[in-house]
This record gives sequence, C-alpha cells and structure tokens, in this order.
Amino acid sequence: MQDRNTKPTILSKELVSNYLAAWYQIRIDTTRLIMLRIGSQSKSVATLLQATGNQNAAYITACNPASQMVTPEENQSATIQLYKQLAGYSKHLYPGESIDPAGEWPAEAGFLALGIDLATARTIGHAFGQNAIIWMNTDAISRLVLLR
Repeated sequence: MQDRNTKPTILSKELVSNYLAAWYQIRIDTTRLIMLRIGSQSKSVATLLQATGNQNAAYITACNPASQMVTPEENQSATIQLYKQLAGYSKHLYPGESIDPAGEWPAEAGFLALGIDLATARTIGHAFGQNAIIWMNTDAISRLVLLR
C-alpha cells in the first residue's frame, strides 16, 4: 500500500515494486524479530505501540542514498548518524534490516522508530537521501511513503 497523498513519483515502477516486495526485519530484543511487509498489519507493532503509548512508527534506513550503492563504511557511518538523529525524536528505537527476497540487493540497516510523526519521518528520510520510508499509525499497517 503506497501513500496516495503525495505528488507523482519520479521513481521507476521496478524500483517501487522492489520496495513493495522487500522484507523489513526488526529486532525487538535478543529473542524477538518482527517482519514487516508493505500493506500488511503487524500485530507485534500494534502491541509495541500500545505498550509504549505511541500512535505511530516509521522504518527508515540511511543506506545507499537514492538507491545508489555506496561503500559499507559510508553506509555504516550514515546508519550511526541516522540513529543519533532518530534518538532525538524517539525513546523506542529498534534495529532492523531491509531485505531483498530475490537476493539481488544487499541487506540495508535501518531502524523502527516509535512515536515520530509523518512529517518528521519524511524530513529525516529526505535528509539521508532516501527514496522512501515506511509509515504506520495505530492500525500498524506498513505503508510505503515515496519521497521522490
């Protein structure tokens, strides 16, 4: 499910399809993983939102801006900077990975951040050169929000 409140995208249909097909794996603690899929509800995220008193969540990566491969060192540095920025907005951050099920694109580190409003999540995604973020409100349905 794509966010329909944005202007038409400049991204290719293939790239958007890749985002829609990707798996977004979140580590909640040492024993629990959550798998997010665009357009699907996550009861685990709904439970987290309720338990922490938050109304929304965003999944954001800083890796490979504009879907252009950079070095692992650049991705690691950007991921550290993303964590620092998100920590200024959320007390509930969970590390994750964006995974290409076809295995053609390397996994990318990211974070599920609870309690960040959509405007702020968009701004952070833009700041890190991302094409899209994932957004969820209290229904905990993962929505692809295109930024370009």
